Amino acid sequence: MILRLFILSIFFFHGCSTIEQSRLTNSEKFEIGLQYFEKQKYQKSKEYFEDIVQNEQGTNLGLESTFLLAKTLFELKEFDEASYNFNYFSMFSKDIDNVEFSQFMKSKCAFESTLPYNKDQTSTLYAISIIQEFLDNFPYSKFKDDAYDMIIKLRTRLARKNFESARLYLKMKKYNSAFYYFDIIISDFYDTKYHDEALIYYIFTHIVMDDYKMAKSYYENIKSNFNNNLKRIEAEQVLEDFRNGLGLSGLYKLYK
Repeated sequence: MILRLFILSIFFFHGCSTIEQSRLTNSEKFEIGLQYFEKQKYQKSKEYFEDIVQNEQGTNLGLESTFLLAKTLFELKEFDEASYNFNYFSMFSKDIDNVEFSQFMKSKCAFESTLPYNKDQTSTLYAISIIQEFLDNFPYSKFKDDAYDMIIKLRTRLARKNFESARLYLKMKKYNSAFYYFDIIISDFYDTKYHDEALIYYIFTHIVMDDYKMAKSYYENIKSNFNNNLKRIEAEQVLEDFRNGLGLSGLYKLYK
């Protein structure tokens, strides 16, 4: 036994060729792969776990290797492959805690695969659906706060995309299109910071359209809808500044 451990340590510290790997049992390969994983040598651990998964399908060792392979792939930022393996593990494992963890990590893979707000947001919508599915299946999970945080970040990204579209149309003097995107933010993204910004810009757009009366009326109707009281005061200030002669040029510098 001691001799066998010594041989395994030689493989770990010096590496081994494919021929030398073939001399090891899958259990021995697992131990070496685990050591590489713990040492954060993820590319090496990936090689061992992939080999075991391929040769131990339907066994406990194969399933445990799938779990560690998924964690390894996540560390390597290979999120699509990691997600696949986390999901595979969840389907066949009876370890409830690790199944919950794997489903959370599947959500995290989807989150990490999303694109910036100025790119296509299909991946963002998909990630939100995957994370919500996790929350539906594990409503009392110890990971629920992290999951909610991911959803808020993704919803904020979607809100920003709509917000920047609205501002672009405002600069182009296409006011109806600007209102359209501000309305989306106000109705659908009330839980993001862009909600209150959209309310202020809605007022500002009416002013730009030379309709102070409508801007004032709109404010009176929605002033209780602000999430942040400081933003409500800011909206009042926009109206007050214009009434006091600051003019569009001065306001536009604040909100361009």
